[in-house]
Amino acid sequence: MRRGFSLAELAAVLAIVSVLGAAALPRARAWLDWAAVDRAAVEITTALALARHAAVMGGSRAHLLIAADSLRLDRWGAGAWQPYTRWAGPAHHGVAVELSNPEVVFIPTGMAWGLSNTRIVLRRGTKIATLTVSRVGRVKRW
Repeated sequence: MRRGFSLAELAAVLAIVSVLGAAALPRARAWLDWAAVDRAAVEITTALALARHAAVMGGSRAHLLIAADSLRLDRWGAGAWQPYTRWAGPAHHGVAVELSNPEVVFIPTGMAWGLSNTRIVLRRGTKIATLTVSRVGRVKRW
């Protein structure tokens, strides 16, 4: 009775596993890009919801500054913006961000303050997510 595998059998199995791995790699990369863009979109949407909530519940303006490296939420108090909380930005996930307006300010009624909607485009590889913040403070994901 023979125990173990011959060198030829091991080489054949390694060759088959290598071919299957090479075929699966592009799909895995696309999935990783999708996951990173989705996570960044969820984090920005959460930051926008928290900023709106802080404005309504605090009865004062709340200011969210969106940058590639950070998401910064401040509240208005004592005649100046007071730091409230910070998060890592989309670049933390390897996601590029394009903004029509990097600052979103919510007033105590929960509406966004400014001239127009804010559009946020997140990209990594072939995956893209677009978020739009309306003047009434709603966030839509495209």
